[in-house]
Amino acid sequence: MQYTLLALAISHAIALPLLAQTATPELEAVSVTAQSLQTANSKQTQQLSATELQQQQAQNIADVVRFVPGVTTTDMGRFGSNGFNIRGLDGDRVAITVDGLSLGETLDPPTFVAYEFFRSARGGVDIDALKQVEIIKGADAIAGGSGALAGAVLFVTKDPADYLAPQGDDRHLGLKAGFSGLNDETSFSTTLANRSGKLESLLVYTRREGEENQTAHAGENISGAGRTLADPLDYRSDNILAKLQYQLNDTQRLGWTGEYFSQHSELDNKSRLDSTYLSRHGDDDIERKRVGLQYEWLAAQTFADSVNAILDYQSNYTNGLTTMLTTGCSGASNGEVSPCLRSEDRDFKQQQLKLAVALDKELFGNIVQQQWLYGGSVEQRKVEYAAIDRRYIGQTDVLASPPVIDPDQVPETDVMAISLYARDVVKLAPRWTLSLGGRFDALKYRPQFDQQFSDYTQTVADVDFSAFTWQSNLTYQLDTAQQVWLQAGRGFRAPTVAEMYAPTSLVSRTEKASGLVVEGLLGSIANPDLKAERSLNLEAGYLYQTDTVLFGVSIFNDRYSDMIDTVVLLQNPDTVYESCFRGVCTESQGNQYTTMANTGEADVKGVELEAAWRISRAVSSRLALSYNDGETKDGEPLRSVNPASAVLGLRYDAANWDLTANITHNAAKKAKDAYNADDSEAATYPYLTDSYTVVDLMANYEISPQWHLSAGIYNLFDEEYYQWQRVRFVTNWVGSGVRGGVLPGGEGLQRYSEPGRYAKLAISYSF
Repeated sequence: MQYTLLALAISHAIALPLLAQTATPELEAVSVTAQSLQTANSKQTQQLSATELQQQQAQNIADVVRFVPGVTTTDMGRFGSNGFNIRGLDGDRVAITVDGLSLGETLDPPTFVAYEFFRSARGGVDIDALKQVEIIKGADAIAGGSGALAGAVLFVTKDPADYLAPQGDDRHLGLKAGFSGLNDETSFSTTLANRSGKLESLLVYTRREGEENQTAHAGENISGAGRTLADPLDYRSDNILAKLQYQLNDTQRLGWTGEYFSQHSELDNKSRLDSTYLSRHGDDDIERKRVGLQYEWLAAQTFADSVNAILDYQSNYTNGLTTMLTTGCSGASNGEVSPCLRSEDRDFKQQQLKLAVALDKELFGNIVQQQWLYGGSVEQRKVEYAAIDRRYIGQTDVLASPPVIDPDQVPETDVMAISLYARDVVKLAPRWTLSLGGRFDALKYRPQFDQQFSDYTQTVADVDFSAFTWQSNLTYQLDTAQQVWLQAGRGFRAPTVAEMYAPTSLVSRTEKASGLVVEGLLGSIANPDLKAERSLNLEAGYLYQTDTVLFGVSIFNDRYSDMIDTVVLLQNPDTVYESCFRGVCTESQGNQYTTMANTGEADVKGVELEAAWRISRAVSSRLALSYNDGETKDGEPLRSVNPASAVLGLRYDAANWDLTANITHNAAKKAKDAYNADDSEAATYPYLTDSYTVVDLMANYEISPQWHLSAGIYNLFDEEYYQWQRVRFVTNWVGSGVRGGVLPGGEGLQRYSEPGRYAKLAISYSF
């Protein structure tokens, strides 16, 4: 049985019971077992069970990692979170899967950020449908696939067997209702499970309704960049998980899975109003659908002990409709009635069809024991984008001009991905264990041109590329209580469609020497030579564990290379061009244009520490700490790295109730860790975060075998604090439409604060 360091650090985020209730207290052992088709074998893996998430009262993905040092979610403002930040990277650089299927990619180019009409994130997962969340720190492309540069988060959905007796016909009904003062969310969930003969079934339905997250302190309900309250938001979501599993015989099983997630939100964007924009409302929708077939075979053959196959279809849809009342109504296309309404309607759709097969085999010898996991997958993906602008006469619903269909941000693109992988865990001797694994990926991008996407630069083309990644770790058992280990692995991330085929353009400029207007100069071009981003994870650790004490420490160095970023290049450097706008003329040496390129490199080093102590049968404590320090190849700080953080958990277990106190401390984000040496970024992003300490209390009470009550008080001492992953994007207001704008001096920054003291309450009934 393999022990992971952080899995034992804080008992899966809330210091749940460490030990079984036996005569001799013993620390809970966490083993890494095969989940679905791909299995993590990293030494830095933490698993959170459905019971632990329920007792923590997690209502979203930010709650899942609330007590996991070094892991946060990244804020995208109006459009929520675009995933997790692990070891300095976030967004598409941290893989997210549901039952082995990727949640897709984001569409969030830099040009979208300022105006925030649309940003497509990776949402569509409800916590009540999950039986396990696995968090991997460090590269593990074998488990996470593309995007697992700095780590991965693997969601596993519930099964009928999670609620039913091991044998015989059985049924289960569960009802749960909850309230959260974080955002006045009310939730209701019902679970139905049944086994009749060889057929098992499961249905989980969850409904949530809530408002914007509360800020630390109340303020006046004003408009503009100086607003201190969060913008008013109303949302509702529905999530359905359905499963059928039929036992064909003693060795074979068929399964069917259906998932449907839908969320609608309405935002009153008061913080962006000024003399030009008198009102601004967002109506946004996120929808995810999945249908899958599963086949399991306990083969007991020479080539495999078991075979698992899954065929999945998934659709992710994001829509953002922004309606504004503006004074900018000149021109016939705007109706020439002021003020007037205008709307920006954007949507992004991704479709995936994936077949994955996994096999495992154990081999036993007199000296060497091996456990093989190998398999592959074939996946077809398609992405589509659409944008429509509308202008109205005054404040009526009468169009001033026909709707304008904007050019697509990305072309309709088909992506074919093929992967093969294998991993072998070898027990060489009583003290040595070696794990070796490799993965090969090949991808083909096939863009399609139509009226909405044209490429006058002739740089958008079919692209094929491949990547090989690997992972290994070596463990030496010093004695029954101590072990040391080394780990190394390489991850990769394939370019997103937006990075491959961002809109291309040609421009015209005036040549100063001749006064001639030169047509066909480059404005932006695609780069068909883009490569996959890569990471190299190097790690070493020590673990001491007895019946009552655990102590573990690890050091790591993650090196990221070929990072994709926008670069500015120069065309015709010997020519001077002149540009005039509103009577003001400027000169430039050569013509600047943009493209995407593999230019970035970064190095993140850090320490992870964890400890646990069973003080008595009823009292236990745990400590986890994460410290990261990152810099680019030029020696400049990597702004996205989280400040150091630690969680201390204290827990008391009685016969039918428990009480947990978690103390979370985050260090300040210092200027030397956020700004370049020339302080150029300080003018754009002037705000840092102070250190803070927050105390959370959580209690669970088994009223009866059927009734369960969970309650918590979060931020017990009403601390005003800010998280770096929200504040690092905040700018000073410089004009209409700039995202995150606050008044110079910081007035308005308060709306980015975390909530003050709030409570959560949930009651559940099951039989």
